Amino acid sequence: MANKRLSYLLFFFFIQASIFCTGQETLTIKYFGLTIHPFGDKTAELQPNKLNKNAHFVANVGVFIGYEKFLYRNFFSVKLIQGVMGDCSNGLASATHFGPRVALLRKEKHRLYFGIGPTLLVRDSWNRFGNDYESSGYFNETYSSLLGELQWKLIPYAFEFEYDFAFTPKNQLSVSLTPGVPAMIFSVGWKHWFHLREYDDLKLYIPKSKRKHRRN
Repeated sequence: MANKRLSYLLFFFFIQASIFCTGQETLTIKYFGLTIHPFGDKTAELQPNKLNKNAHFVANVGVFIGYEKFLYRNFFSVKLIQGVMGDCSNGLASATHFGPRVALLRKEKHRLYFGIGPTLLVRDSWNRFGNDYESSGYFNETYSSLLGELQWKLIPYAFEFEYDFAFTPKNQLSVSLTPGVPAMIFSVGWKHWFHLREYDDLKLYIPKSKRKHRRN
């Protein structure tokens, strides 16, 4: 079931890419290297790359690729992100996210964005650890003839904060933090703008009659 959902979302991504083939858009490639468990994790003993005893910080290896289409100036966009990575147990995992985002801050060099939308997580089942693993019930269980036992979770509202530092007009250092419980993920990489457009600052329109009245 999870594998089918992932296939549908990937197909949706290519449909969206074909529709949004013109206009202002970005491509993002990020290295996923850190998972943060704010309160530690009960399965810390199953996480070989944990950086402390209770797995508050776990090193990961993975990549996120994102396609973003701006719908209104440089302020409002929709973005699809596909990630493939090793999870905290060194098993294969994927994350698929799609949703709107808005610019919270836009300066010459500094930009801050907030995104929200559904996210599908799929990973190798941790049941492979036998009696050493006790499921919390957070993930759903399924089976794929190609990938074997899998666990999956569809999160209806997943958040992302993205900070970009522009070192050229079209190229930026991009850092993302996805907050959540029981885990937060951190990634860093490169964002490239296609068809870059500059817009004048928004100005308040004053009718001529009022402007004449003010001069008087």
